[in-house]
Amino acid sequence: MNGTIVARIELVRWKMIESGLRLGLDSPTTIQLSKELDTLINIHLRNDTKKTTHNKMIQ
Repeated sequence: MNGTIVARIELVRWKMIESGLRLGLDSPTTIQLSKELDTLINIHLRNDTKKTTHNKMIQ
């Protein structure tokens, strides 16, 4: 799952950059992609924190 979320983050990040360059940073499309990217990053960080916490508990 972790690899999948990282790949999705990279894809959305590139789409957002392209949208920002083509349509502008205040474009609704760019803003929506930015929000999607934020959500994906938060999910990734939450999953990573759970994994780190679990590993500390095992040690």
